[in-house]
Amino acid sequence: MTRYNNENYGRHLSPSPSRKRVRRKRRRSSSIALSMLIICTVVMVSAIASALELYMPDAFAAGSQELTDLVPAQELSAYELPSESPAPEDGAAGSYDYSQPVPQSTAVDDSYFNDAVFIGDSRTQGLITATGLYNATAFTHQGLTVDTAFKDLIVEIDGQYYTAIDALSHTQFSKVYIMLGINETGWIYSSKFIEGYGRIIDAVRSANPEAQIYIQEILPVSNSVSNSHDYIKNSKIDEYNQLLQQLALEKQVYFIDTAASVAEADGSLPEDAAVDGIHLKNSYCQQWLDYLKSHTVS
Repeated sequence: MTRYNNENYGRHLSPSPSRKRVRRKRRRSSSIALSMLIICTVVMVSAIASALELYMPDAFAAGSQELTDLVPAQELSAYELPSESPAPEDGAAGSYDYSQPVPQSTAVDDSYFNDAVFIGDSRTQGLITATGLYNATAFTHQGLTVDTAFKDLIVEIDGQYYTAIDALSHTQFSKVYIMLGINETGWIYSSKFIEGYGRIIDAVRSANPEAQIYIQEILPVSNSVSNSHDYIKNSKIDEYNQLLQQLALEKQVYFIDTAASVAEADGSLPEDAAVDGIHLKNSYCQQWLDYLKSHTVS
């Protein structure tokens, strides 16, 4: 009878640890060799291509042209990188520089204001009456401010009276010209003035989100008024105008440097421009309107 040693029985069924290590080394060596072969092939092909392109550039150019000719024109876009989107037109969102005053443009005629609303105090009243711009809609009143525009019932429509702001919802318009501020120069806090002005702009947009909104620079007064009046000072007007230009940028509306149409070199209103140094004579109102006509955004 044959005896088996239990300790050694079955050991021949699995390779010894030394054989396993040999097999792993062989597989690793094969993988490294294959990787080196692939790398060498890629390097050789790249070198050959570079040499051919260097010494036979015409052949490469011709080959590229032939490849292009094989692709139908309508399918070329599928192989091209996406191009940049075209720049928006002037005046479109994202392209207009609202930090700058409206630049000079081709002058329009009076009919341009057929769908325009003017919101302002007695100075704007004078503009409408002195120039005969009655085709425009005027929500104006003596002493009107950014506060009373929401409070005073000054606009009559079909026998009903509305505030200047409420009247917008009962009017067809596509442009709004605002000039307010000279009556507010006596206010202690300029922030209150700008806050009220911003509310007006928001209200206009609520009534017609597509309307063009023009903030008009507050016109200066004469030096004689600025030097003697209790609170109407050109220095305060300048301060407000700077804040209005910042507001135009913030609200993305158009700012017109209206004072340029009538001001002296020092920024004041000429002494002969107004009887009282504040409200413009007819000829200066016409200069004001002409400036508006030649500073529009299409």
